[in-house]
Amino acid sequence: MKRGTRIKKGPFELVYLYENTEIPCLAFAIPKSVGIATQRNRIRRQYREVFRKVVSSEPELIREGNYLIKIHSKSSEVFNPEIVLKEALHELFEEHIA
Repeated sequence: MKRGTRIKKGPFELVYLYENTEIPCLAFAIPKSVGIATQRNRIRRQYREVFRKVVSSEPELIREGNYLIKIHSKSSEVFNPEIVLKEALHELFEEHIA
């Protein structure tokens, strides 16, 4: 993912790498400094659900390839996952890819 396109919004970072896949792949990088396992798992579940909703409701926002969501600090809990992810996807495909 080093060669992917990156969008950073505070403690949230989205890395996109184009690959010819039938479905988009989603991965997470959340270090232990963010919190205990239950907190990190809750963050994963929230972003996975938002990603799934975006894929079904706004498929034009998601292109084929690999997506990596990185959370850098505990302060990410104050952000709404849906808003942050949609803003990052808009910025990614409007400025960098398109």
